Amino acid sequence: MPEGPRIAFLKEQLDPFVGQTLVEAQGTAKNIPFALLPEQTLIEIKTFGKELLLCFPDFALRIHLMFFGKYAINAELNRELQLGLMFETGVVNFYACDCRYIPEPLDQLYDWTTDVLHPAFDQDKALEQLQRKPDQLICDAIQDQTILAGVGNGIKNEVLFRTQLHPLSTVGAIPEIKLKNLIRTCVAFSHEYLSWKQEGANTNNWLVYQRNTCPRDLVPLRKEKLGKTKRSCYYCEMCQELYSSAF
Repeated sequence: MPEGPRIAFLKEQLDPFVGQTLVEAQGTAKNIPFALLPEQTLIEIKTFGKELLLCFPDFALRIHLMFFGKYAINAELNRELQLGLMFETGVVNFYACDCRYIPEPLDQLYDWTTDVLHPAFDQDKALEQLQRKPDQLICDAIQDQTILAGVGNGIKNEVLFRTQLHPLSTVGAIPEIKLKNLIRTCVAFSHEYLSWKQEGANTNNWLVYQRNTCPRDLVPLRKEKLGKTKRSCYYCEMCQELYSSAF
């Protein structure tokens, strides 16, 4: 599933279409009124966590790439087209994704202070929301999109490793100073990840995600599906401390 930095990078790729008029729209997405889209002007592109928001004068199109979504700019893939948008100077096609038509103002639907890449992100608010879930495992809590929008599985693994927190730690057992550091690291690493995408080097910079050996201790990493989400966790039992009253 693409994480916030990858969606922010996609926005940058699509920014040249801002100000252009839609010439044609097609696809199989059930929630899109295709007949209303031609001759509409793209006025802005926003992102919220893992969501791409294409803004027109009276509505927005929300695209979530889910687990296996793909997109192609000025190209086509051999897959079922969910949403294809032809502009004056090019086309963007979306596949295997969730597409929605949003007539309401986005500020009524989205809390930008929870998006780790947004300038309005509120670290104090994120801390307060985490502390309201003391019994939740940190490997689940860190991926809660209502708290840290944009943080996905890859970022989760890297941030927990950088902050030396075991994924099975419970939120309430983690010292507040470490939770604050965790939140700061989510923000910093997300911006770092975005810079990797811009440089085309993101796959070379993971420390533990999809790796085999701890770069600190040079011992094998554990890989397990942990938490309620059962997402893959890569962690080191030597340097990532477990904070939990359950053990």
